[in-house]
Amino acid sequence: MPRVVMLLMKSPEWTPYATVVRLARSFVTAGAHLTVFVMDDAILGLVPVHGRGPDSFPLFPVLLAGGEIAVCQSTAEIRGLGPGTLPAKVRFETQVQLGQLAGSADLFLPFTT
Repeated sequence: MPRVVMLLMKSPEWTPYATVVRLARSFVTAGAHLTVFVMDDAILGLVPVHGRGPDSFPLFPVLLAGGEIAVCQSTAEIRGLGPGTLPAKVRFETQVQLGQLAGSADLFLPFTT
């Protein structure tokens, strides 16, 4: 099973954001072990849409498909997302761990600009 790591740094308002989510789901459907690492404003993709349920956050389809989501702790906490506010099955990681993930991946895709 190929290991794919995607780095996402832009907020959900970024035009390609939804495309990145669809691409992530496609990797899982194709049989890849996928981890999406979010940091900076991409963390806002873990915030539920106002007035909707807790699973309405933009990155939920990745979890639903069977992918993993890791969050940069230092950039999440400064944006108000602490350990008690992360969605279920989403975990904190460090940027050092991102480097380890990227180094062990068969494919590393950074979406940063």
